[in-house]
Amino acid sequence: MRHALWQLWGNRVATLRLSLVPGLVWLAFGAGPMLVFGEPQLRVAGDDAAVLVAVGLLAMVLYVVMAVAWHRHVLLDEPARLRAAGRGRQVLGYLGRVLLIMLALVPALIGAILLMHLLVTIAIQSGGLPIWLQAIASVVGVVLTALMLRLLTALPGASVRHPRPFGAAWAATKGRVPTFLLLAVVVVVGQTLLPHAISIVATMSITLAVLLQVLLSWLGALIMLSLITTLWGHFVEGRALR
Repeated sequence: MRHALWQLWGNRVATLRLSLVPGLVWLAFGAGPMLVFGEPQLRVAGDDAAVLVAVGLLAMVLYVVMAVAWHRHVLLDEPARLRAAGRGRQVLGYLGRVLLIMLALVPALIGAILLMHLLVTIAIQSGGLPIWLQAIASVVGVVLTALMLRLLTALPGASVRHPRPFGAAWAATKGRVPTFLLLAVVVVVGQTLLPHAISIVATMSITLAVLLQVLLSWLGALIMLSLITTLWGHFVEGRALR
């Protein structure tokens, strides 16, 4: 995680160059309803909502383009540009791997949902929601996040056109379960604390809270991008950590 943060800082000029346009679009999508309509969340109704949905989809596509360009800049030392020869093919390959990861996570998510539903039903019948249920939910969240991180490690490989990014990433991270569990704990704790911080700011200003949420979510997306690049570079390519 330290290496991932230093990697962002060490490549701050390239990061800013690649993330500025997607970040501004994400800001328009995330904070647009509050700034334009005075609503903290997007309400899917009317032509205005359709425009914001389109902006959100554009932000997602631009994020993938940025991710591919950033992976290739760090791993292949390519110039930090959103547009480049062959970028469309690279982006499509990346999106294909993202879809495969989503499909691979479906069985685990279904199993987790069924387990939590069973436990909640038992707890309610027993007269409440005990603390152990929250503990189990946290453990399940950490395990799912660890699995997701291990699968996401293949994405930088897909961006550099590795012939077998999933196979290479899965084989290279074999026996590294404690590492991914520890990283998952950091991610889950961060995601848990974030809403509390935003709630405190919301008591002073809803607009400021929405802006803070959008900015922190974008920063989190950049950190995740750097983290999976670090995981691929270290485990698959054997690069040293700082």
